[in-house]
Amino acid sequence: MERFVAGVVAPVSAALDALATRMGLGMLVIDLAGNPVFANRVALELLDCGDAGALAARWTALQAMKVEHSDAPSSRTRAFTVDLPVAGAVHYLRGEIVPTATGQEVLLKDRRSLGELDIELLCASRMREWIHQCDALVHDANGAMNTIQLTLELLDGQWPGEKAGEQAIEPHRRNHVGVIRDNLEKLKITLRKFVSSHEPTPAATRFDLRDVVKDVAAILRMAARRRRIDLQVASGDSPVPASGDRNRIRQALVNVALSRMESLPDRSRLTIGAALSPAGAEIICLDDSVLAEAARTGIFRLLLAESGAGSGADTLRLARAMVECEAGTFLLGDGSMPGTQIRFVFPSLPA
Repeated sequence: MERFVAGVVAPVSAALDALATRMGLGMLVIDLAGNPVFANRVALELLDCGDAGALAARWTALQAMKVEHSDAPSSRTRAFTVDLPVAGAVHYLRGEIVPTATGQEVLLKDRRSLGELDIELLCASRMREWIHQCDALVHDANGAMNTIQLTLELLDGQWPGEKAGEQAIEPHRRNHVGVIRDNLEKLKITLRKFVSSHEPTPAATRFDLRDVVKDVAAILRMAARRRRIDLQVASGDSPVPASGDRNRIRQALVNVALSRMESLPDRSRLTIGAALSPAGAEIICLDDSVLAEAARTGIFRLLLAESGAGSGADTLRLARAMVECEAGTFLLGDGSMPGTQIRFVFPSLPA
């Protein structure tokens, strides 16, 4: 089929097509009659279409499907997600429909994949997580080293009652040497966790979402104290089984929790937890503040440039992308309760 819109210079269209391909975006242009008049290569692949007739039929089928709208549509752009059956498989798509004077512009993306810009954001997020891990490491190491320093000063000084003779001094020295050894061993154990850290592997594993929540709480505990945020963990006694890339889900929760902490005033409360619900296995992040409208809109946008600067939208957008890569759903509260509620919902597994 003709891949370029009539009236658009071919080299310009080719450049736009190349940029969209780099970002993993499918582009469609729909005329006022509701017919597709332009589709780039990515769109044809996502919709599994080989010619103009197949594309028109697929677009009609998409319109007839019950589309699940995002929690944060803007006044001009309609965002949606859809599970599209094609050729015995399912294409998990996220889309935006933008009305124009000549019809509609549609952007499509595979919501189970990360684009190159997403990967760059992921690297930045990992660096932020590493900074907070280093803060916790410094705090733990300082406590052990201060104890060692104090003990060494005692060993090097004058002992009370040293006139009592050698038999009275030696047991004290042995006890303090034992304290030094114990604290050095604690320091080694603390450092070992960071020395042995490695890149997450794509292989799916089975795990308990409650453990993911505990890991994130441990990483962010010091940052919460500095910001005077009351960080709470609210998980029940029953396992919350999930399967996939545990590190990716953990990073998504770190993104959400950090983004919310940075926007909360002092003395606020941030609660994270995991639980089973009729919808599936859930991770829940709840706080006292209202999510900015720019962030609510930006979370569900496909284009990075459309996110609100300084609103935390990019951080939350990446968290959403990582959750969807693990077959999860990223949901915002409907505003029926005070504050902001963000949920990750994953398919339930047998306990």
